[in-house]
Amino acid sequence: MFFSKKNKKSKSKTFKATPKSIIKAGFTSLFICFVLVGQSQSLETLLNDAAANNLQLKILNTEYLAALERAPQVNELPDPEASIGAFPFPVETRLGGQITRISATQMFPWPGTLDSKKDLELAKAKALYERIEARKLNLFYEIKKPYFRLYEIQQSQKIIRRNIAILEALERLALTKVESGKATAADVLRVQLKTEELKQELDILESAKTSPTASINQLLNRPLETEINITDSLSFVNIPFNKNELTENIKANHPILQMFELQQEISRQAISLNELNGKPSFGAGMDYITVRKRSDAEPSGNGRDILQLRASIKIPLYRNKYSAKEREEELKIAALEDRKADVLLKYRTAIEKAFAESETARLKTELYAKQIEITQAAINILEASYSTQGRDFDELLRLEKELVDYDLKILKAVVQSHIAKAKVERYVAG
Repeated sequence: MFFSKKNKKSKSKTFKATPKSIIKAGFTSLFICFVLVGQSQSLETLLNDAAANNLQLKILNTEYLAALERAPQVNELPDPEASIGAFPFPVETRLGGQITRISATQMFPWPGTLDSKKDLELAKAKALYERIEARKLNLFYEIKKPYFRLYEIQQSQKIIRRNIAILEALERLALTKVESGKATAADVLRVQLKTEELKQELDILESAKTSPTASINQLLNRPLETEINITDSLSFVNIPFNKNELTENIKANHPILQMFELQQEISRQAISLNELNGKPSFGAGMDYITVRKRSDAEPSGNGRDILQLRASIKIPLYRNKYSAKEREEELKIAALEDRKADVLLKYRTAIEKAFAESETARLKTELYAKQIEITQAAINILEASYSTQGRDFDELLRLEKELVDYDLKILKAVVQSHIAKAKVERYVAG
């Protein structure tokens, strides 16, 4: 791999079919295969797939549908009671002995109780629905973060491949200088070392793709090894929101805060239901008793069966449990109010941090763009100097390395701007 031949007769063949050119062709072939085999997907496509296939969203949606089925369960009268009894020792009456008793009873809660129970269960279901929306916001952020990381890795590979091509051109230039006696073989060896370092970095980056790829595939509920080739081309992005408007939007629309509002409403409805449960409930029933005819006499209505109508009332005399229930729900309402304030403060803090990160990324982008421009100008000068005089090769290699570093840093700053935007979008509903 390293330079060792000085025979001028063989140099043209060396440049046409060196191990270096074979390795470069191999990397190119692998890259082309990756593009053809991998799934080319935009971020929007991945988000849509996640919304349709994510297991946690499916679980929450199923739990929401299950909660909706609670309303019909509580919106009906209690089951009627029926019983039958026999008299082993018949009770003798004027019309004959009693044989069997058939009874039926239906209880009725205080008017409005059943509707109140139904409304309470529907309110609980609505709170679960807000959990779905909250999870969706977090899910999209959890996809965007590894997506941007994967984008950074793939673009870093492109930058490094481009630099490898530049170093290979420098190697050819150094060989020319060695053959003309204006440079030493050490220049060729140094550039080959730098090239090997970058190729090793390519392998490291290829390995680093595994983590974000697996994270995205897991969230999309598909095989973890499914390849993802990013088609988006990212540039620096500003956060397109006003902080004050964001705060108002979060207060009004964020599903977590909406869920807390609904939970407070659930507690209020529970208090109303508790008051209704503290009211009397009523019962209506009847008894039908069969009577055996008397054989020793013939009274009027001999053997006539008995029908008895009944009414009952259940009076909740012991009130402590109702008072305790009301206090419990009032405390829940107060606690949820504090939770809303706490969550809103956390969200505002996260948004402030995201705006700061976005501003830092902007400043870095501007700085590195200027550094790239200056470094490239210096490289052009040194390349001309080395081409004519064979000097400053070490400085040329150093600047080439700095140029790669600046390219990678500006890429990282661009990615950071998108992550900062994603952090803010995590709190924007609707």
